[in-house]
Amino acid sequence: MQFDETAVVMQQSESVCFNVNDSQDYQPADMGINPRGIPSKEKKFDFSPDLKVSDGKLCIPPSYYHFPDNGQFIVEYVLKSNKNEDITRSVVVILGIKNGHIFNLTPTEKEISLPYCRYAEESASGHYITGACQQ
Repeated sequence: MQFDETAVVMQQSESVCFNVNDSQDYQPADMGINPRGIPSKEKKFDFSPDLKVSDGKLCIPPSYYHFPDNGQFIVEYVLKSNKNEDITRSVVVILGIKNGHIFNLTPTEKEISLPYCRYAEESASGHYITGACQQ
């Protein structure tokens, strides 16, 4: 099973950018920007995004997608490399926007596939703790 990566979101001028660690020659092969909480079958994806990773960042200009001043979004994209054709990287970023300020939000287990985070049951109450990490 391949696990997802996540990224730090930042605003550069009018663009919303994501850091791409160890970017090498990776470029986006598909891009999905959807409101957080939308059912999977209703998500929209662009399988030939006209976007580029440059200087270790993937930036989304307002001409590609205009984010509103408030809201929560799930941004999902796949990075592919010409050198490492058999290795794709799946990235999931949950971002929030409040009064035009953009920031990262913590994804839930349903939004991202990570090797170490699971629902953990709190023994005293019997409730599940979302995003708790088991050892």
